[in-house]
Amino acid sequence: MICQNQGVGTRLALALAVVLAAVVLSGCGDEPSAQSPPPGQSDSTATEVSAPGAQIPARIVALTEEGDVVLIDRETQRAQTIATFPPREDPEVAAGSFRAVDVTALPDGRVLLATCCEPAAGHMYALTEDGRRLKDQDLFAFDAGHDADGARVASGEIMGLVLRPVQHLTSATSTLGLPPGLRGFAPEDISWSPEANRILFTIGGKLAVVDASAGSLVDATYLEAPAGAHWSGAAYTQDGAVAVEQGGELLHPSGSSRLVRVDLETGESAQLVSTKGRITDLAVDPSGSYLLWVEDGRLRWLAGAESGTLDGTFVAAGWLTAPA
Repeated sequence: MICQNQGVGTRLALALAVVLAAVVLSGCGDEPSAQSPPPGQSDSTATEVSAPGAQIPARIVALTEEGDVVLIDRETQRAQTIATFPPREDPEVAAGSFRAVDVTALPDGRVLLATCCEPAAGHMYALTEDGRRLKDQDLFAFDAGHDADGARVASGEIMGLVLRPVQHLTSATSTLGLPPGLRGFAPEDISWSPEANRILFTIGGKLAVVDASAGSLVDATYLEAPAGAHWSGAAYTQDGAVAVEQGGELLHPSGSSRLVRVDLETGESAQLVSTKGRITDLAVDPSGSYLLWVEDGRLRWLAGAESGTLDGTFVAAGWLTAPA
C-alpha cells in the first residue's frame, strides 16, 4: 500500500533520548593491521539484477560485529583491516553505548563510518582508505549515500535528508526537511537512482522515494510494507527499487528477511532471490548494476551472471569503487 507522510517508530526515536556526553574516542582507526584471509566460498545460483552498466567493483568495504573496518578483494577474498572501533558500554551515561553500525565508501576512497549512540546520536566519521580518521569531516548523520557521478552525498539526519558536495562534506547545499508526521525520525538506507535525479530511502519502517530537486520530504512518496512487516533496506538499481522486507516491528524484527523488487508506483513487490536469514544491510554500486548485502553475518553479492558469498561476522558492507 502507498501512503503519504505517516510516521512510525525507528531507532532514532530511541537515539534522541540519549544524553549527549563528551566521550572522546582514543586509539580508534589510527593503526592499520596486517592482511589476513577470511574463509569464503562461491555461490553458483545466480539471478541477474540488470544488464551490466559498469565493471563489477573489485573491492568491498565491510564492517564486522567486532567493529573492524575491512577492505576485501572480491576475487581473492583476502581482507585487510584498516581500523577498529570496538563496541563498549559506559555505565555512567544513560544509554551510553557505542558501536559502529554502517559503512559507506566514497568515490575517492574515503569511508564514512556511522556510529551509535555516544558521543552523539548519529555520529558519522570520515576515514581515509588506510583507516586514518579525518576529524574535521565528522557529520551528525545516521546514514549516507553518494550519486553515480560522485559529486553529491545525501545524508540522513535529524532535520531530514541533507545534500552535500562529496569534496566538502561539512557544507550542506540543501536540506529536504521532514514532514510533520515524521519529525523525530531520520532517513536511512539511502540510495540514489543511476540517473542521480531521485533518492530512495527508508524511514520509520517505510520505503520512500523523492526527487533530488524537491523542496522537502513532504514531496516524497511513502510505501508501507505488507502487514506484519517493515522495510529495512533499500537499493536503487537500473531496473528500479530493490528492498529488504523484514518481519516484525521496526524495533523488534523477527524471522528471516525477503529481498524483493518493489514497484514504486503501485507498491507491489516480488522476490528477487532466495534468502534464508536476517539481512542487516543492502547496497548497490553507483551504476545501479550490482547488489551487495549482509545475510546472517555473511556477505552476498549479485553481479550480473555472477553471485558469491563470503563467511564472516559482518553487519554492513558497500562496494568500493575508488582505484586501488
